[in-house]
Amino acid sequence: MIKLFRNIRKKLLSEGKTANYLKYAIGEIVLVVIGILIALQINNWNEHRKELQKESVIVKELYKELQQNLKATTKHRQQIEEINQEVLFLLNISDDSLKLLTNEDLNQHIFNSSLISPFTPFNQKLKRILAIENFGFSHSKTLVNELQDYNNSIEGISSINLSARDVFKNRMVPFLSENLSLKNLMHEIYPEKITKNDSIVDVGPIIKSMAFENLYADLFASYTSYIFALERNIELTKNLITHIEKAYPSVISTK
Repeated sequence: MIKLFRNIRKKLLSEGKTANYLKYAIGEIVLVVIGILIALQINNWNEHRKELQKESVIVKELYKELQQNLKATTKHRQQIEEINQEVLFLLNISDDSLKLLTNEDLNQHIFNSSLISPFTPFNQKLKRILAIENFGFSHSKTLVNELQDYNNSIEGISSINLSARDVFKNRMVPFLSENLSLKNLMHEIYPEKITKNDSIVDVGPIIKSMAFENLYADLFASYTSYIFALERNIELTKNLITHIEKAYPSVISTK
C-alpha cells in the first residue's frame, strides 16, 4: 500500500501535475490521520471494555460480601437482643419473681446476660474499593458515597462493640468475681465439665443491690445503643444490595 502511494506521487511529479500532487498529498495525510483516529478509538474502546469487565468483577464480589455481611450482622443483632433481654429481665426483676427463682436459675440468667461476642464484619472487598483513588461506578454516581457511609457504620459498630466488651471485662467480670461464684456460673453451661461449688451464695440479694442495678442499667444502655447501630447498618446493607441489583441487573443475574 505504501509502495502504491509512492508510485502515484512519483507519477504525478513526473507529469508536472503539481496541483494534483498537492491535492493527493493532502488526501493521503487526511487518510493517515483518520487511520490514527480510528486506531485510537479502537484502543479506547478496548480499554473501556476491560475497565467494564474489571468493574463487573468488583460489583459481583461486593454484592456477595454485602450478602454475607447482612446475614452475619442480622445474626449478631439477634444475639445482642437476646443478651439485652436477659439484662432487662434482671434489671426489672420483682421481689415476687425473685422468690420463684432458684440460685441456679439466677446464675443461668446472669451467665446469659454476659455472652457478648466480637463483631467481625466482612469488609475486605469494601476497603479495597474505597482505597482505590478516584474509583467510580459507571452505572451509579452515588454508590461510592453510599459505600463510604456504610463503611463508617461498620467502624461505628466495631467501636461500640469494643466499648461493650470493655464494660464486661472491666466492670462486670470484677463485680461477678467479687460477689458470685464464677464456677457455679460456668457449671450452668458446662455441668459435665465443671463441678458445682457447694458453698451457698444467695444470688437474690446481690441482684437487688444498688451496685448490680447500676451495672445492669449501664449494660442495658450500652446494648440498646449497640442494637440501634446494628439495625441502621442492616438497613444500609439492604439498601446497597437493592441499589446494586437495580444498577447492575445483568451482572447480578449471573451470580
